Amino acid sequence: MSALFHLLNGLLRFAFRYCCDFMVNLANRAGTSYDEANTWVLLLLVPGLLAGLVGVRLAQGFWLRALRRRQR
Repeated sequence: MSALFHLLNGLLRFAFRYCCDFMVNLANRAGTSYDEANTWVLLLLVPGLLAGLVGVRLAQGFWLRALRRRQR
C-alpha cells in the first residue's frame, strides 16, 4: 500500500508542477500575469468547453433517437 501511495503522490506532484509551468508559460506568452491567465482558463475557457461538450452530447442524443426511429 505504501508503494502505491508514493507512486500516486509522485504522479500528482508531477501533474501539479506541469500544470503550473504551463500556466506560467501561457501567461508569459500572453503578456499577462499568472493570476489573469488562471482566471481566463479556469473561469471562462473550461466552463465554456464543458458547456460545448454537453451541447454536442445532447445533439448526438437527438440524432441517435432520430436514426433509431427511422430504422423501425
